[in-house]
Amino acid sequence: MIYGNVYTAETQAAFSPALLRAIEWCRSTDVSEMHESKFFPEGESFQVIICERITGDKTEKPAEVHRACVEVQYCAEGRQLMGYYPDTGVYEISEDHLDEPRDVRFYKNCSEAPEVMLPLYPGQYCIFFPEDVHRPWCTAGDGPEPIKMVVIKVPVDTL
Repeated sequence: MIYGNVYTAETQAAFSPALLRAIEWCRSTDVSEMHESKFFPEGESFQVIICERITGDKTEKPAEVHRACVEVQYCAEGRQLMGYYPDTGVYEISEDHLDEPRDVRFYKNCSEAPEVMLPLYPGQYCIFFPEDVHRPWCTAGDGPEPIKMVVIKVPVDTL
């Protein structure tokens, strides 16, 4: 997992060209007038998903992993807490769609998981690899609030 901000320079050697392009897309694209949508930017192998959600209690938000794609989760508007812990293979699965086009596995809540809650504010991003469990859309303040996130799915085989 990588935690960063689009307004700081990436260490070029630490990022694949595909991840650098995804971060640059977030940095240079105004999504303020974009709404719920999925598309492939021209000339890119990654998919962009614009998500408008309402944050909620951590216990209401499922933890998930993906195997075919690395996810760049970029906060465009609002704020949230993003849960993260390593997928060690010991957590109970609630739904498994890894072998489907959805490419997602959801885990049941586990109080023993070494979960860290990362604050995401506009400009910040997390990059989740296949071994990274993440829990998006968690409330960062006193109650639910709207948030706009950009999720970029970068195929693992392009890294």
